[in-house]
Amino acid sequence: MKSKGLLFIIYFLALLIGAYSQASKEMAAPKFAIKGKLVNANTNEPVEFATISIFNESDSSLVTGGLTDINGIFNVPIKPGEYYIRVQFMGFKDALISGVKVSKDRPVYDAGNIQFEENETLLEEVVVQGERTQMEMTLDKKVFNIGKDLSNLGGSATDILDNLPSVQVDVEGNVSLRGSENVRILIDGKPSGLVGLSSNDALRQLNGNLVESVEVITNPSARYDAEGLAGIINIVLKKDQKRGLNGSFQANTGVPANHGGSINLNLRRDWINFFTNVGINNRRYNGSGFSEQNFYNQDPSSPSFTIRDRSHDRGGISYSARFGSDIYLNESNTLTLSFLYRYSDEENETRLIYRDFFEPSGADSLTLRNDNEGEGDENVEYALNYTRNFNRKGQKLTADFQYQNNNEQESSDLVQSEGTTFNNQVPFLYQRANNDEIEERFMLQADYVHPFAKEGNLELGTRYTDRLVGNDYLVTERNESGIYEVDSAFSNEFEYEEDVLAVYGIISNKFNKLSWQLGVRYELTKLITYQKTNDLRNEQNYGNFFPSAFLTYQVTETQAVQASYSRRISRPRGRRLNPFSSISDNRNYYVGNPNLQPEFTDSYELGYLLNLEKSSFYGGVYYRYTEGVEQRLRTTDENGITFTRPYNVSIERSFGAEFNVSQDFTDWYRVSGNVNFFRSYVPAGSVSFGDQTVSYDEAEAVSLSTRVSNNFKFNNLFDAQINVNYRAPRNTVQGKRLSVTSVDIGMSKDVLNNKGTLAFNVRDLFNTRRWRSETFNDNSFQYSEFQWRSTTATLSFTYRLNQKKQRNRGEERDGDYDGGEF
Repeated sequence: MKSKGLLFIIYFLALLIGAYSQASKEMAAPKFAIKGKLVNANTNEPVEFATISIFNESDSSLVTGGLTDINGIFNVPIKPGEYYIRVQFMGFKDALISGVKVSKDRPVYDAGNIQFEENETLLEEVVVQGERTQMEMTLDKKVFNIGKDLSNLGGSATDILDNLPSVQVDVEGNVSLRGSENVRILIDGKPSGLVGLSSNDALRQLNGNLVESVEVITNPSARYDAEGLAGIINIVLKKDQKRGLNGSFQANTGVPANHGGSINLNLRRDWINFFTNVGINNRRYNGSGFSEQNFYNQDPSSPSFTIRDRSHDRGGISYSARFGSDIYLNESNTLTLSFLYRYSDEENETRLIYRDFFEPSGADSLTLRNDNEGEGDENVEYALNYTRNFNRKGQKLTADFQYQNNNEQESSDLVQSEGTTFNNQVPFLYQRANNDEIEERFMLQADYVHPFAKEGNLELGTRYTDRLVGNDYLVTERNESGIYEVDSAFSNEFEYEEDVLAVYGIISNKFNKLSWQLGVRYELTKLITYQKTNDLRNEQNYGNFFPSAFLTYQVTETQAVQASYSRRISRPRGRRLNPFSSISDNRNYYVGNPNLQPEFTDSYELGYLLNLEKSSFYGGVYYRYTEGVEQRLRTTDENGITFTRPYNVSIERSFGAEFNVSQDFTDWYRVSGNVNFFRSYVPAGSVSFGDQTVSYDEAEAVSLSTRVSNNFKFNNLFDAQINVNYRAPRNTVQGKRLSVTSVDIGMSKDVLNNKGTLAFNVRDLFNTRRWRSETFNDNSFQYSEFQWRSTTATLSFTYRLNQKKQRNRGEERDGDYDGGEF
């Protein structure tokens, strides 16, 4: 609590500093400067954030520059000399002011009010282009503008990710990119409390209405953390900087229960900008699954064949709030402070039915296991950012501090009964499980960009992260006297600490049509796991270099080719290291492996991008070579109990090709599609844990995933969308994942003079989004199906306050998540 109070004090002190800085701004005015005010020639309104470029009169070389403020005013410090000024802003014609002289006799040149004329043709073109933009493709990343996908309205962050090309979310909520689960998920370019201790559950609870866009970066540069073998998925939250008060309000309702709302507001006044995002949801969803399992070489007292049925009803209330402010200390210095809070309270019920068949006796039994769980999740995050923009265009220094505290509590009451039918069930096992998990994380970061030559950049940075996770898991079982006693076989106290110190350097430049970037990152890692229950301590220390390289050739204005390379890491953490397990299903246990080592991947990619007036195309091929690849392997004991544990099995070679196409066929019909084809190969082998050895087969997986989005405009009546998703079968080291097909539909209608939008969507229209798999091991074969959630229908309404309907949300963004120079 002391740290939270201290951060609030820092926040208010920063506000006072900002106020003082503005009051003393005139006193600190530069000795030599060029100033003026930019106004719209048609409306006489100030034009904010226009680019001011100042050139030497003699050789037309760029000397310095700046931006107009919210009042259209600019004041650029400069040395004495003769110059001319160029003023540029999208939607306006360029303005030139010549004969600008700065000297001791005239230290400040005042350009007065500059009349800026709109470019009507360009404005019209921008609107048409933006209207069709749902996915923006560049060679280093893809930006998905969430508001354009009607099937996302009223959904969660998980729903959004599951709708993105090349991204998949499995039955447990695990996110994968191009077939790999080793993907790093960031919020606004950094790890965040919105992801929480369990990113799977946290993303399900994050209101999708708070998300502005999602950036998919398959080959990140050295600027980014090296974590995430397949790349980075960056979720960008809504934030505006327009003058005055503006924002949006959204409410939604749906079946099954999906009721909620969100508010996004922004207030800009002179030297300060306030922003807030608040969302609340009450969701419940039901799902089901079943499996058929054959056992080999079993004890005669154990079943030879088992059918398991599962059903669950999960959900509750969750809300999140983010408040922050940008404090413009002066034209060059900005301080951004933000506070984030997220809380969820769920009541979950899971019911398992086991039908056991015994051969050759022919006897069978029926076992029921009910789990009533209460789950609470609380996340708090504070962030502080300082940005210093120097006189030279592109020269910038940023510093960041971030603190987050996450707390997750689960409490379960479990009852198990047995009989031959549902009518003669006899309860015989009563258990309670309490899980208390906390996480604290500190992050310090600094980045500096120094331009050189005409288009070169030198970038340096460092980051330190300290992360501490504690897990206290207590299981009790009722004895014959009705007293609950501790079950030491499952109760467990576990601590995990991770310290990572990183430094990086990047150099880039451009020669005619050729751009290049070279970078290297060094990360020094210290991992400590401590099993308090058994007093077992394990420490790992290692340092690694992570190089990256990009080469881009701009063939024409509409065509470009890029080759890229990066080295990545995936560190084992949390549940994957903890050797103890949940007891929710006492016939299927997932247990961690404290001996896990990090995975390392070398990733290569070659891509081609074509942007035309009514169409776009991206085609790319990629190759990943992974050492120490992690796989979850299953074993079954003589009593029919299945254990799933992660192991470092061997190497993996992955090849793939990805294609993205968008085409406007008419003014009312547009189609976009994605196909990701990949092949992975893992050689056969065996691994050990204690005195147990597990063998696995060679796995050659050839698979693909595809998504086609059809967008319709019916005059001024409404817009409609039909999305089709398909994921082909894929081999694993112990079996196969079968295909999945689903269809989503949506429609929207603008109302209230385009200030409001009414939308309706149905996800998984035919209720076919089911995960099916086949699993083999030495003692059993299992076929299973699982559906986390059945078909959903959602109705939403959005109202915009002093804000036009978003047409193009793909503007450039500053910060750690800007995706690089290319």
